[in-house]
Amino acid sequence: IAKGYDRHIYSVDSEVDGIDRRIGYRKVAGFPVYVLAGVEKSAVIREWLVYLSSQVIFGVPATVFLYAGLALALRRTQRLYDEADRREVAEEALRQSQRLEAIGQLTGGVAHDFNNLLMIISGSVQRLRGELTDKKHTRLLDMIATATQRGESLTRQLLTYSRRQTLSPQVIDLTQRLPMIRDLLTRSLGPNIDIKVDVPAGVCAVRVDSGEFELAILNLAVNAKDAMPDGGTLSIRAKPVTLKGEASEDGLSGDFVAVRIADTGQGIPPDALNRVFEPFFTTKDIGKGTGLGLSQVYGFAKQSGGMATISSTEGRGTAITLFLPRSYETPLPAVTQPVPAQAPPDGNGTVLLVEDNADVADVGADYLRQLGYQVRSVANAQAAIAALRLDANVVLVFSDILMPGGKNGFDLAREIGERFPGIPVLLTSGYSVSAQEAVRHGMLVLQKPYDLESLRRNIREAIASVATRTRNGAAVE
Repeated sequence: IAKGYDRHIYSVDSEVDGIDRRIGYRKVAGFPVYVLAGVEKSAVIREWLVYLSSQVIFGVPATVFLYAGLALALRRTQRLYDEADRREVAEEALRQSQRLEAIGQLTGGVAHDFNNLLMIISGSVQRLRGELTDKKHTRLLDMIATATQRGESLTRQLLTYSRRQTLSPQVIDLTQRLPMIRDLLTRSLGPNIDIKVDVPAGVCAVRVDSGEFELAILNLAVNAKDAMPDGGTLSIRAKPVTLKGEASEDGLSGDFVAVRIADTGQGIPPDALNRVFEPFFTTKDIGKGTGLGLSQVYGFAKQSGGMATISSTEGRGTAITLFLPRSYETPLPAVTQPVPAQAPPDGNGTVLLVEDNADVADVGADYLRQLGYQVRSVANAQAAIAALRLDANVVLVFSDILMPGGKNGFDLAREIGERFPGIPVLLTSGYSVSAQEAVRHGMLVLQKPYDLESLRRNIREAIASVATRTRNGAAVE
């Protein structure tokens, strides 16, 4: 008051009872009168604690609940974002798969027709070799034959990509096969490429076409070599994995063997990764690659019931992983089938040739005549059955798989097996889904385009197999 404050609050210990009090005063306006009031400091603290307790009791749970709700909302939001990302990845994978499937259908159809053309060219070359024996014409025929072989290789890779290649799956143990492939690659890639193979202990088997598997590994190794011009490391690793549906890139589930082929090369640009499996797409310089190597790898993996994935970092290298269905069957040793000791001779009777393409039929008939057979040609399965009823001298039916008339070669082979069990059937195809079924049922399928020697070999095998089956049947009786 002495300092002129009209109002003020202060603490003071009472001289009477010694209690600490909070004193407040205020001057009455217009009068020299001051109003004072005091309260014990402990009472103020007690009221403050009561108020604070009420806030703690009701405020803290509310705050916790608020934060919990916020955390739940954040988790749900993150889950939605993750789901959207996964859906976007899945949709992109679906679009990529549909694009590759469309390309595969196109290339498969082109390759099938192209195979028939190559069949006609190669057959014509074989026929001309017997008529044009001078050096000049022989050289020209050799050039045509070489070009035809290159065309056959291209169509084979196209058919593999489009999953229309006729495969002959068998159980192979990768713990034995991959080290064997390493020895082959060591000679092919040269000394500046260090090849490392890592396989698990024990049997690690897959059921695939052995030749196509080795071709896929070779294609990947050649790509790796081109990506490492100054040398580097090529790693091949196999390990069993289990895929669980949506968690895998292609939605596959089950037991697989992941075969990972990685290099330490230049890598692939990110904008090219989505196209590397397309046929004829390549990042190599013009003239240094056909763009079909990875297409063959992709098609082989898909047709085998698996998938192929790729990852790459520029400047660090590329890794491609083949997921192949694991097999628990006992692997068979890779041995060459022995030739029967008494192979049937050529030219014993009539061969019924079933082929709707007149030019291809002409080539096939010429081959058969060169082998000494008489030939009767028909264009479809119905005509073939009718011919078998009339001609008792038919010793073999040689049929294309794709034919008009509602029945394919596989249907024809089954009907012949039921109605004419003593007549062997040899099927041929540029590609066909039915060919896979034929192979699974133990039928012989000769891949187009074929030559004279492969036709002779397969005819002998077909006749020998029926003879063996007949003897076994007689022994059982």
